[in-house]
Amino acid sequence: MATTIYAMYNNKGGVGKTTLGFNLAAEYAARHPKTQVLVIDLCPQANISQYLLGGGDKGYARNQQLQSKRTRSNVVGFLDWLLAGNSGFTSIPQSFKTRVHTFNDVISDNLFLIAGDSFLESLALSLNYAVINPANRQAWQQYMTAFRRLCDLEHEADYEDLVVFIDCNPSFSIYTQMALVSSDKLIIPMMADYSSLEGLKGIMTLLYAHYPTAAAQTYAEKFITFHSQVSENKLSLPQMERFVFNNYTTNNGVATAYDAIKDALCDFAYKQFVKHPNLFSSPVNPVNNVDDWKVLYLSEVKDFHTSGKVSATLGIPLLNLPAQTHYTMPNGEIVQVVRARYEEARSHIDDLVNWF
Repeated sequence: MATTIYAMYNNKGGVGKTTLGFNLAAEYAARHPKTQVLVIDLCPQANISQYLLGGGDKGYARNQQLQSKRTRSNVVGFLDWLLAGNSGFTSIPQSFKTRVHTFNDVISDNLFLIAGDSFLESLALSLNYAVINPANRQAWQQYMTAFRRLCDLEHEADYEDLVVFIDCNPSFSIYTQMALVSSDKLIIPMMADYSSLEGLKGIMTLLYAHYPTAAAQTYAEKFITFHSQVSENKLSLPQMERFVFNNYTTNNGVATAYDAIKDALCDFAYKQFVKHPNLFSSPVNPVNNVDDWKVLYLSEVKDFHTSGKVSATLGIPLLNLPAQTHYTMPNGEIVQVVRARYEEARSHIDDLVNWF
């Protein structure tokens, strides 16, 4: 039985990562009923948990229910147990996951969730202290691999394989670092703006310690960094698997500007591929130029527009959204969705899932 863990991460926020992850995980699970799919929500806002558990107020209330248990059945429950002296665990006292279908019957019953929790950010300071525990020289390594070991223990024997999608917080916090070290592959959502280019540069420096200048590289060597700790502990980092232009538009008025930004982002990523091919998933075909690179590593997902908001509010992924133009929201409001735009977004999600 194989386990593959994908981290969805960009240290630039607001790139549509959570909506993308919601649809990606739901459609992947529907297509692979013999595979256990697990979503780990590592954003304090817990939005992907809210969407999966039914959307809107309903999903929020259900997630609060998981938080209110005496022993939280979610990501904070796991980290709390970890902090109680269990960083070297080889078994767990309980399952921290939830079968999503129990709460949301439009989601395939092979999709599970380790739900997010608003208290997550409050644990960051405790985690920072715990990983430098002088009484435990293995502490940093144990914490950084904790999610990998948790996933292996949450893998149910009824399923052939386990595929995990971690919705990471944009900040390079300690729990984000834990997620990244435990992951095999990196999915990088991006928007068509130059802030996303800075996000890519941040990934190259924060994760992989490839700095823009020799002077910056020399300066960084003075300090203990995330990457130096990874190297010292002989751990591995995820390879970059997929770059997703999320929420792109086909509006003619902005198409030229969009293409210019996309070209800048792709040129930067391709140059990193040429210099550091080991940081990328192995290409299935030769890559001789930036156009070859785009074919193998780039996806574009149409702006979800209103259909995305309806999907999240109702907790219904695009895959399962009924074929209609008017939807009733929980507050009774009627929302109209342009069907052509929905179909375009839906086909792009299909194309994206084909790569996994």
